[in-house]
Amino acid sequence: MTDKRYQVFISATYLDLRDERGVLLQTLPTLGCLPTTLEAHGQNLSTMVNIRRRIDESDYYILLVGSRYGSLMPSGVSYTHMEYVYAATKQKPMLILMHESPESRAAELQEQGVEGKLKFGDFRKLLQREREQIIYWRDAKDLAYVLQNAVPALVKRHPAIGWVRVGNNNAAINLEKECNALKKRVQELEQEREKWLSNTASSLENLAKGEEIFEIQYRCKAYAGGNCQDVNVKSRLSWNELLVSFGPHLLQPQTEDFMAAKISERLQQNALSEVQRDYPKTHAVVEVQLTPMCFNVIKMQFRTLALIQKVNRDNDQRMWWQLTALGERNLANVMSVRRTTSRPVV
Repeated sequence: MTDKRYQVFISATYLDLRDERGVLLQTLPTLGCLPTTLEAHGQNLSTMVNIRRRIDESDYYILLVGSRYGSLMPSGVSYTHMEYVYAATKQKPMLILMHESPESRAAELQEQGVEGKLKFGDFRKLLQREREQIIYWRDAKDLAYVLQNAVPALVKRHPAIGWVRVGNNNAAINLEKECNALKKRVQELEQEREKWLSNTASSLENLAKGEEIFEIQYRCKAYAGGNCQDVNVKSRLSWNELLVSFGPHLLQPQTEDFMAAKISERLQQNALSEVQRDYPKTHAVVEVQLTPMCFNVIKMQFRTLALIQKVNRDNDQRMWWQLTALGERNLANVMSVRRTTSRPVV
């Protein structure tokens, strides 16, 4: 018997699948899997980075489909739909557990509105293209039996690294000491680099800032009539608008991925209307993401303006950023509410 365990991300709507979600949470550990779900994060845009990270960290992805499309994001796509698209984009080995006849389920478990039913139907059609990954089920008891067979087959078909308990031996201790020493040296070099950059900063006179407009390039997935396509889009925001999109969160150190996600959230507010300019039949967009080149330009612009700075975090190799004192002053100036004075009546 192996000590290896696999992390599995479970994506499912909530109201119509309470019992079925419980079956997954109880059954998966008996199959050597560690389930993780959206419930731990809450359903709002500020958690998208955590959701994507959990999917990235997971070995497998399971989509449980009942008879609802689910809660909608501002873009018009459900959270469940968004998670599926992201997992598919990352080519995660997956199972799609789809109810064989959702229309036969109780009325309170169905989508109540016309729009919700339409989107659910389009979503099922999209999923049914992945025939090899779909397994149909009828009820909670049937679902438990399905998992007993489908999960081992998935693991066998797509072997993953998984998680293995590491013994506390001398080799492991020495390796940990060596890694800690290397991390310390990397931090020292990063600090030297930051000082050098600060001392050699170029003149700021010719740099765009404030209310000047910057053209932003991003990608997203556009949905129309059950079809999905990747599109490239352009938006226009001022440097102050960009600062407001992530600045309040950088009063404390945040990862580079978090910073990029906050800018993408701001772009998502106008994404549907911007996509509809070229694709009028689009009814929803998802996976709004800055192009890497555009994000790097934005990041380096704010860094050169001395509004953000890199921060080192122990035992974390990711890129972390925080507002400088100048950045905080600029943000406060942009976001402050000015007092309005009325003229005296004569």
